[in-house]
Order: sequence, then structure tokens, then C-alpha cells
Amino acid sequence: MPQRKIRFAEFELDFGRFQLARGVNPVRLEGVPLQLLMFLVENRGKLVTREQIADELWGRDVFVDIEQGINTAIRKVRIALNDDSSQPQYLQTVVGRGYRFVAPTSADPEIAAHSLENHDAFTITAEEFGQAIMAAAGVHPEDHKSHGKVRG
Repeated sequence: MPQRKIRFAEFELDFGRFQLARGVNPVRLEGVPLQLLMFLVENRGKLVTREQIADELWGRDVFVDIEQGINTAIRKVRIALNDDSSQPQYLQTVVGRGYRFVAPTSADPEIAAHSLENHDAFTITAEEFGQAIMAAAGVHPEDHKSHGKVRG
């Protein structure tokens, strides 16, 4: 597994420490459900079939009730995330096919502003962010007010 952290909503998934946290508080989640969450987050936005989940979590040579195992793991992940299967914020069920992780994450571009707002650190607009970047690069914003016009 990659040695990284991925944030979504108020959660942080630490792949290196094998831990889920809400803010600074660890969220209790057993091994298999946590592995499942990590697998779904790694494949965010994509349909992950029940067969892919079974291969990832148990492999082909394990003799367990895989269907029940997947159902139990999904249920435990939803409980840990306080997710509702009828109105999912995190795990979407694709009936008869599998599951999809649907929340924006820190690996997605649009999460930065959302993440800052949810963590009460500070809020910055896109314009302020752009001005800060330009200032750090030594560029004066007033020199670049073409408003999308191509300079000749």
C-alpha cells in the first residue's frame, strides 16, 4: 500500500499507519473493513466489482463466505463513516455489480477549499490563492489583468 494520507470530508485515511481518523480522533475500524475502504478510496470514482473486492481482500485460495464477508465489511465501513446507503455520501452501491467511492478526496483538485473549510483552519478564496501564488513568484497581479484576452 502507498505510504500516504488521503482526506475526504472530515476524515483522514492514513495508508502508512493503517488508520482512519475523524479530525484528530482515530475511528475504530477492523482490518478487513479498513482494507476495503482503502481499496475503494484508491479506486475512487470507479466501479469496483464484488469479484475485485474478493480478490483484493481474500484472494482466490481462501475458503470463507465471501458474499457475507463483503456485506459485513461494507456495513462496518458505512457505520464508521456514518454513511446512509439510501443517500450515500461516501459509498455508492451499484446493485448487482459492486461499489463506488464517491466523495471528493485530497487527491482530487476540488477538495482543497472544501477540506480547509471543514477543518476550521482558515478560508481563502481562489482569487486570494492566485494572488498569493503570484506574489510568491514575484509577479504583480496588476500587471496581468488581461481578463482572458490574449496579449499581442
